[in-house]
Amino acid sequence: MKTKLSLAVALAALLVTTGCASRNTASGGRETSVLAGAVTVATNSFQPVSPTTFSLDTTQISGSGGPTGQKVTFLWGLITLHDY
Repeated sequence: MKTKLSLAVALAALLVTTGCASRNTASGGRETSVLAGAVTVATNSFQPVSPTTFSLDTTQISGSGGPTGQKVTFLWGLITLHDY
């Protein structure tokens, strides 16, 4: 029991202490990953969404303005929110 708890605490500490990674994309935007890639935020990302993700187009919800190219992925690409 103590071993499982120790392992869970160590894993949580590892995820919390991992740094952010940022890079410039080919489209001129910026992509930032947080918590070892669990959350990724991209700007000017008009790339097609992977067919293996639950995708939600936020322009259909808000309906205001033009597409911005913002994309946020959660849980390493399992859920994707995009505005394009």
